[in-house]
Amino acid sequence: MTVKIHKQTVVDSKAEIGENCEIGPFCTIGPNVKIEDGTKLVSHVVVDGHTTIGSNCSIFPFATIGVQSQDQKYVPGTVTYCEIGSDNVFREFVSIHSGTEEGTTTVVGNHNAFLAHAHVAHNCSIGDHVVLSHLATVGGHVRVGDYANLGGLCAVHQFCTVGEVAMVAGFAKVIQDVLPYTIADGTPAARMRVVNRVGMERAGYSEEQIRDVRRAFRILFVNDMIFAEAIKKVRHDLGHLEYIQKMLTAADESKRGLAVPDEKTWEINAGD
Repeated sequence: MTVKIHKQTVVDSKAEIGENCEIGPFCTIGPNVKIEDGTKLVSHVVVDGHTTIGSNCSIFPFATIGVQSQDQKYVPGTVTYCEIGSDNVFREFVSIHSGTEEGTTTVVGNHNAFLAHAHVAHNCSIGDHVVLSHLATVGGHVRVGDYANLGGLCAVHQFCTVGEVAMVAGFAKVIQDVLPYTIADGTPAARMRVVNRVGMERAGYSEEQIRDVRRAFRILFVNDMIFAEAIKKVRHDLGHLEYIQKMLTAADESKRGLAVPDEKTWEINAGD
């Protein structure tokens, strides 16, 4: 086994470090940490708590992974967890916190990019192929779907959901759920504006699938229908399609309500 650990770093003897890992100077690795093969910590990285980091991750200076929740309800001595997948990039000063309540977990999937100063709070669930841009912040218990993109300096309120292939614009303030495949923008409260066409293309969706989602979006939001009736129409016309069903399920399961568009959104979509 080949592991490169700089002489000026501190790795607890109980920590598990995989093959071909590199741990640079001034890092601190706690006793309940497991780091899988090929992961690199550049320098000044802290990994603590009951934390697992998958293979081939890159973690840049001053990132903190798995440290204690900042939730004021956290009880000292509570055992919580942080699970990080493989092929992730954590840039400078990124912070990923552990869960709050006993036995709970913060989960990050695979192939994600967390740019400098991005923050993931306690008990969050982040999917795969997600981007959190510079200073993007998600509060406790937030759910972020696969291929979502959170713009720079945006903030997502605790318990909100940002759906699969959704995008949150830079500086946006998300206080309600964002449906899959949509773009949310605005302050003091972000609202869904249009379908995330570019994001869907990058995620491998076909032109026909994008048209279906745009049709569903228009039925739901760009009309004078009562929302409950619009949901029924989408379910009747397009509900047999798996990707449309994801939108309907997200709407049905929303706890904080949806970031419903306003009249300006109607103007944006008038040319569709």
